[in-house]
Amino acid sequence: MPSPVMAAIKDVTDGVRLAPLWWRLGLDQTASRFQRSVLGPFWMACNLLVVAFALAFLVSTLMGVDMSKSYPQVVAGLLAWSLVGTTIAEAQAIFLYNAGLMQSQRLPLSFYVFLHAQKAATNFLTQMIAFWAVMLVLHKFVIPHWTLIPAFALMLLIVCLQGFIIAIPSTRFRDVAYMMSYIVQLLFYVTPVFWMADNISAQRRWVVELNPFAHQVDLLRAPLLGHAPAVNDWIWVLGTTGVLALVAFALLAMFRKRVVFWL
Repeated sequence: MPSPVMAAIKDVTDGVRLAPLWWRLGLDQTASRFQRSVLGPFWMACNLLVVAFALAFLVSTLMGVDMSKSYPQVVAGLLAWSLVGTTIAEAQAIFLYNAGLMQSQRLPLSFYVFLHAQKAATNFLTQMIAFWAVMLVLHKFVIPHWTLIPAFALMLLIVCLQGFIIAIPSTRFRDVAYMMSYIVQLLFYVTPVFWMADNISAQRRWVVELNPFAHQVDLLRAPLLGHAPAVNDWIWVLGTTGVLALVAFALLAMFRKRVVFWL
């Protein structure tokens, strides 16, 4: 019988080999949410743009920031948050949402986590197209920095790792799902998504500097606005990835066989 560590490695490799299946299933599930809709997934982009306008207006009113400058920052921040923070709230239901499939088909746990990441990537890319379209209309469009590609890939890896870390305990303890919604809301307000870090005093700058989610948002927002992310952002995100990988792998090795019995 393989050791838990080898079984966890096999689970991940099997999930990678099933990429054509979870890729197609993710597209089908995304499309099914918008059946008989004209705009389809672009409704999510509409929501992003409207919320960004409201928050940019609020920031410009309260902080005296020119809205023409704040709106690109806010909408790019919200777009980044859709991959950084929103996926955390959604990760608690990865196995619960697919309970029927898990109980009828023998698929690796990583299959469902990769499916979750695929849908998150589809949502992000759909909203990014709308983001660029609006920037063109507002004459604010800039060519994205090439670092957007590795930053996007690294964030998808983090989405997968967080999927294991959140979904496994959420399946065993359903209270985790409720707790995660409150945590994500708190993280949204303490992370410079719609407000700018430059607008806070130096004494409170630690709220941003010690916040790993702030570095993840900036890692995506900077190339979206045509700039290279700061080296410090790369260091923080890579370090966070390493820690998450250790925790995710440990949880997968210890509880891989139990998850289906917790459904």
